[in-house]
Amino acid sequence: MNYRCVLPEALKTVASQFLEFANGGAQATVELKDGRVFPRALISNSSAIVALRGFDSPPFGSDQIARVYQTEDDANPEERDGWRYWDNWA
Repeated sequence: MNYRCVLPEALKTVASQFLEFANGGAQATVELKDGRVFPRALISNSSAIVALRGFDSPPFGSDQIARVYQTEDDANPEERDGWRYWDNWA
């Protein structure tokens, strides 16, 4: 699988500590180097952001990501389905 928004290597270790709400899927918040913050991102297998609530495609590149973290809402999301995936899973 070639993901459109792969996490930088240093952040994959961080994401591996996140609580998953689905097999291999964890919700997180993404902070960019310019200070913008994007909540409700779906990280797959601690390696790539595969969806973001409200976006049909990645609104940033992998090289713009400063950090990823989980809030209480991310760790226990009320909405667990309805994701619009950016990548082709076929």
